[in-house]
Amino acid sequence: MKWVLFFALVIGAAVAILFTVFPEWDMAISSLFWNASRRTFGVAGLGWAANIRTLANWLPWVFAGPAFAAIILKFIFPRGKMFMPARAAVLLAVTMALGPGLLVNGILKEHWGRPRPVHVDSFGGKDTFRPWYATDGTCPSNCSFVSGEGSLGFWLVAPASLVSGPAGAVAMVAAVSFGALAGGLRIAFGGHFFTDVVFSGVLVILLIVLMRLWLYDRSRSPTDASLEDAIGNAGLALQANLRRLLGKA
Repeated sequence: MKWVLFFALVIGAAVAILFTVFPEWDMAISSLFWNASRRTFGVAGLGWAANIRTLANWLPWVFAGPAFAAIILKFIFPRGKMFMPARAAVLLAVTMALGPGLLVNGILKEHWGRPRPVHVDSFGGKDTFRPWYATDGTCPSNCSFVSGEGSLGFWLVAPASLVSGPAGAVAMVAAVSFGALAGGLRIAFGGHFFTDVVFSGVLVILLIVLMRLWLYDRSRSPTDASLEDAIGNAGLALQANLRRLLGKA
């Protein structure tokens, strides 16, 4: 994970500096996919591209869904055995909830105000282009910065980080490549700028690395057994509180 974090931070820093000095580069990249004669982003109408977009939205949940289920079932049946290792379940569920969920879709996209390329006047819209660092755009909600679908694609770094040995490097490269593909399609569709995609990847990867540090890569990291017991105890406490509340009702 260290080399993934290193490259993510280096790329993020380089893009932040370059696209602050030359913010017009975002428009230049998006214009590569803009068909001026038809006034549309042509890739958006291609069937294969739509199919890949659908896959990019659903594939992460193949890994995140079981993790959420394992934790929820442990809360409901606190004395039962989790069907997957507790640390893996927490890593996948928490990074999905906090990354693509809260940070990206709950906070940044709702408050950054940056219009999407398709909403910018240069590409047939009515809004004015805003650089990545500006939060004063006219987008009211579900805005361009950062890419939600890009963050979902790059989130696959989380399950890839659980693969050990030489296969782990292959899984990591595949995860990062998939995130780049998912985000790249959003650029081609006119849904996001280049910087939206890059920073979605940097933020999600940083979150995953921090969670791995807490769960696996520090001297006093919890074991699967101790973390499973903690989840079970939380489930018992929750059930006791619910019974107390229902008894008073």
